[in-house]
Amino acid sequence: MKYLPWGLAGLLAIALIWALTMAPSGETVGTVNLARIVDESARAQELNRMLSERFEELVTRFDLGTEPEEGDVDRASREREAYAEYLAYRLELETQFQAEVDGIIKEVAQQEKVTIVLDEDVVRFGGKDLTDEVIAKLK
Repeated sequence: MKYLPWGLAGLLAIALIWALTMAPSGETVGTVNLARIVDESARAQELNRMLSERFEELVTRFDLGTEPEEGDVDRASREREAYAEYLAYRLELETQFQAEVDGIIKEVAQQEKVTIVLDEDVVRFGGKDLTDEVIAKLK
């Protein structure tokens, strides 16, 4: 019974050594700069253009391009409806873009043999930056 703690310590040491030697070698943590992806990717710029076009279309369709007239009691209602449509479209584009970015990050991570990808903002040191590869693939 007096050797039990030493036996457990030995087993723990063997398990620790085994875990350290069996761990994958090389860098397995990747980082991405989401702000750069949004600013620099052609796909994000295309979606921004689409959103601007929808905004212009809504302004025209709801007759909001001119200064409000004093007798235009319906304008506030048209503005709310146009803004609701704009927000719904924006959310749709953002959701679509996020899904595309997530898929490409996963693809790049697999190619680079990276098992964990974190936002660059939460990493103080280290990690392999995958941002350029993600931007290149976002067409």
